[in-house]
Amino acid sequence: MTVRNITVFFLIIQLFACGKQNSKDKPSNVDQPNKTENQLLKYVQKPAVTDSICIKDIKKAKNDVSKGKIVFCVPMGFGSPQLRQEKRLRELCKKYNIVFDYEMFSDIKMMGQTQGCYGAYMDKIIAEKFGNSFKENLLVQADRILLASNDTVEYYLCDRRPQIPGKDEYNTTLDANVSDELNNELKVDKDGHLPFIDIGFYINKNGDASGYFINYFYDGNNESNQKFKDELYKIGVEKLKTIKLWETGMVNGQKVNTQNNVRVGFTTKVKRKAATNTRLPKARAKFNLLLQPNL
Repeated sequence: MTVRNITVFFLIIQLFACGKQNSKDKPSNVDQPNKTENQLLKYVQKPAVTDSICIKDIKKAKNDVSKGKIVFCVPMGFGSPQLRQEKRLRELCKKYNIVFDYEMFSDIKMMGQTQGCYGAYMDKIIAEKFGNSFKENLLVQADRILLASNDTVEYYLCDRRPQIPGKDEYNTTLDANVSDELNNELKVDKDGHLPFIDIGFYINKNGDASGYFINYFYDGNNESNQKFKDELYKIGVEKLKTIKLWETGMVNGQKVNTQNNVRVGFTTKVKRKAATNTRLPKARAKFNLLLQPNL
């Protein structure tokens, strides 16, 4: 790793990751020393005199501590998801008179500059005050409260995402017919793409889906399809309702209620009438259930 290669970071990633997180969910291209936890803790005690970013962060951390502010820091890069147990973790932190916050990392490479020094210094203070395993234990406790409280978890924060029985959780597809009339009315954008819809809904621990809603409707550069948004949405929901029972999302080996998202993409194998001036056969709309990590 190129941010902070420390034990706490790995535990955090394991707790909020959805199975296997890919590299874009972490600030992976920051140029800084590849340090272990102990190395980084030592480094913040005497950083390089030219490491202005680290020196500035340490100064800020010391100033906050002097005012009685101790921060439970969690690294966050561009596109990274929040912790699934964030709400419960904030509640726990208040009991210990500490503050929960994300420490932001930049993706811009800067030679000789170390990010994460604010959090590293705070980790040092927390370890001295509460013990070396305090952060790990608090994260585990927050997850237990989340499960006991029957909280709803975003699908991409599950250890295993909800999925259609027998299908892969990251690559599930459905097909549904559209009428000839609708097929002839839909317009492609300048790149030849039809619109797609992100449909959100909830899945309970029993695998029942409910509460469908539109998360996002994309029509590229062609606004002529906006008038068909409701009709396309209904087609998508009708098809999704044919799935009588979902495989539920899992956290720490236990079933959880989830808020899910399905990307419904419409495609046709036939050429558009405007381009060929030939009779269009009946088309089909393909629904790609791409459970996106960031929407």
